[in-house]
Amino acid sequence: MKFWMKLFSRCGLPLLIAVPILINSQIFHLYAHQKVTSGTRIIHGGDFTLKSAEGPLSLKDLRGKVVLLFFGYTSCADVCPISLATIANAFSKLTNVELKRIRSLFISLDPERDTPERLRKFTGYFHPNIVGVTGIPEVVADVAQKYGVEMEKNESNNSSLGYTISHTTNIFVVGPDGEISKTFPHDIDGRPLLHQIKSLLKIKQS
Repeated sequence: MKFWMKLFSRCGLPLLIAVPILINSQIFHLYAHQKVTSGTRIIHGGDFTLKSAEGPLSLKDLRGKVVLLFFGYTSCADVCPISLATIANAFSKLTNVELKRIRSLFISLDPERDTPERLRKFTGYFHPNIVGVTGIPEVVADVAQKYGVEMEKNESNNSSLGYTISHTTNIFVVGPDGEISKTFPHDIDGRPLLHQIKSLLKIKQS
């Protein structure tokens, strides 16, 4: 209950209404316009180092854990907060033992605005195992390219920021070996995501 109250206080009534609909009927079809497809591009993934509020964090630091990656930005009005809520919902169904072996990294595509502290506050409304990370624009762009994430900054008179960022909205699931195990579309039902997580958690640490 505390999680949903925090989420409501941060994101308001629209998100509170949207989350349960997402879980049951894939509301993300409403936001399909924000998705930028990667076409037939082969996604290699790989290690990277970005900054969290606690200091530098590398993907290899999380080797042995299951890691969910999602690229977005804190000022995103719909897809990003609901996607993080989907991840948080999956995490809420894991045991304490399982939670020790899983993390999610929210990689900001808006490094000029999203400081590590801002990211920590934002991800804190969802789940403690979700960590916000960022870096200088060139580094963020390099990480995005590794994972086939496309992004485009667009001027917008309808946004208080003066711009929006269109971006690929896949959730990347990285196995304990550091390799991409599977990617899920942004309109994924929570059950397949949870099943994939639990399957990877059965892999023993080396």
